[in-house]
Amino acid sequence: MAKKMAGKNATKNVVKKNSDKKDLKSSSADVKTSKNSKTAKPEKTIMQPDKKITESKSKQKAKPTVVANGHLVSIDYVGTLGNGEEFDSSKNHGPIQFVVGSGQVIKGFDTAVVGMKVNDKKKFTIKKHEAYGDVNPSMVQVIPLARIPEHVKSQLKVGGFLVMQAPTGQQIPAKVIKLDKENVSLDMNHPLAGKDLTFDIKIVDINHAPENFGQGHDGCDCGEECGDDCKDEACGPDCGCGK
Repeated sequence: MAKKMAGKNATKNVVKKNSDKKDLKSSSADVKTSKNSKTAKPEKTIMQPDKKITESKSKQKAKPTVVANGHLVSIDYVGTLGNGEEFDSSKNHGPIQFVVGSGQVIKGFDTAVVGMKVNDKKKFTIKKHEAYGDVNPSMVQVIPLARIPEHVKSQLKVGGFLVMQAPTGQQIPAKVIKLDKENVSLDMNHPLAGKDLTFDIKIVDINHAPENFGQGHDGCDCGEECGDDCKDEACGPDCGCGK
């Protein structure tokens, strides 16, 4: 689902889709290895938000009983693929917490919780076009080994992962799909791209969202750490805020 299913920086929860980022072009020159580049296997946390949202300080409003857009919800979940393989679960890191309709999670998950109540359970499948989309061939890039730091190069292996850095500064885990003496081929598609996702969920809590939620970057209402250039007029496909 949690723009996070693979890699600490792979995706922001079910929040962002790497395949949608227009700032990642087919030219390998547009992608840099992070200063702290290292090989790493993505951790399964696509559902987990980048930062914990604090509950609203306002205690004057009665807590909502039915989930609607704008509500802060906490949800237990288990995510599986079509073959039954579990790709993520709240039992690994606790309930996911997000504001419904804010774009923090993938669209299919966001809409599925509307109308539910505390302790309600639901099982549903999100088709790939409402999850991480199709595999994007332009997200596969060939990088000269000369551009890879020696301490990272020695650890490269087919099937492993390398943390890359886009021009915006966003770090993206890339899977090594081919390796020879001169180049390494990296697939920067989200690990769940091209897949339908099934979720078993339970509503743990429903509350009002904080009044100042999503105003952390110079007036930008994205609510994400999307960079210094993220302002009202700058929000868009290249911003990194997921709008």
